[in-house]
Amino acid sequence: MILEIVIYGHPVLRQKGKRVDRVTPEIRRLAEDMIETMHAANGVGLAAQQIGRAIKLTVVDVRDTERPSEIFVNGTAQDFAAWMPMVLVNPTITHSKGEAVGTEGCLSVPDISAEIKRAARITVHAQTLDGVLIAFDCTGLLARATQHEIDHLNGILFVDRMDAATRVSLSGKLKKMQKETRSHLDIPGKAKRALVKM
Repeated sequence: MILEIVIYGHPVLRQKGKRVDRVTPEIRRLAEDMIETMHAANGVGLAAQQIGRAIKLTVVDVRDTERPSEIFVNGTAQDFAAWMPMVLVNPTITHSKGEAVGTEGCLSVPDISAEIKRAARITVHAQTLDGVLIAFDCTGLLARATQHEIDHLNGILFVDRMDAATRVSLSGKLKKMQKETRSHLDIPGKAKRALVKM
């Protein structure tokens, strides 16, 4: 089932996800729906916050892009396409190395993109839907997308990682998007004021 993707200004995007203690049938179904939603929106990643759920669950699929990716397990290169789509439960980045600047966008911040500095290589620990603990290193778009999605799970958006000049240049668009989102939500006045902070 294709789910509604929440847009910048929605408070759930700023919530830290709760740990998934047990993979229930509901969590499995949610992961399937998130993959379907991500593919329908032509995205390469989707976090639970983006469909209104503040839990530590994200999906990633970088197969259908021309931007390269690599994945390693215990130092050995893997066929990254065989790992896609990835469902990561309670993922964490335990090590990062190097720097890479690349263009990013976000399904929750439509029509906006920017050059974002990220780690070039990361080590990720997570669980699968079967409760198996996995650890892998990745580079390229997979590393970028995974960092982007894990940020979402911690209430951080890619706009927070823009350089100051880019944020200033996009501030009008972002404020307008935020205002439009708030106007469609039934949020008490106090919460609305809190949303203005980026």
